[in-house]
Amino acid sequence: MTFIAKTWNNGHHYASGAGSGLKISFEDSEMYFNPKWQTVILHLSGYQKPVEVNVAKPSFWNRRCGELIKKDIGIWLRANDRNVWPNGNPYSVKMKLIGDREFSVELID
Repeated sequence: MTFIAKTWNNGHHYASGAGSGLKISFEDSEMYFNPKWQTVILHLSGYQKPVEVNVAKPSFWNRRCGELIKKDIGIWLRANDRNVWPNGNPYSVKMKLIGDREFSVELID
């Protein structure tokens, strides 16, 4: 139950990590996420605590968006030098469903 997600940013690279997240394909959101969930828990590799992210929003469930957005994700990306990438070439992460609403997230080199 593993899939690949991409790093995402709203175009503003804030030092606080705000505006950053992970982009989930529509197909993967349909396969691995439940529309009844309000939030999901991400276990970001090497990050000190689990991160709870809102998925109870229409933008997560439409074909064009699908972003998990939280400043903790941005902090994690920044700490791993993955917060900036060439236009159109985001980094990939491996996500794995590990429990009810819980995913492990690992950087791919």
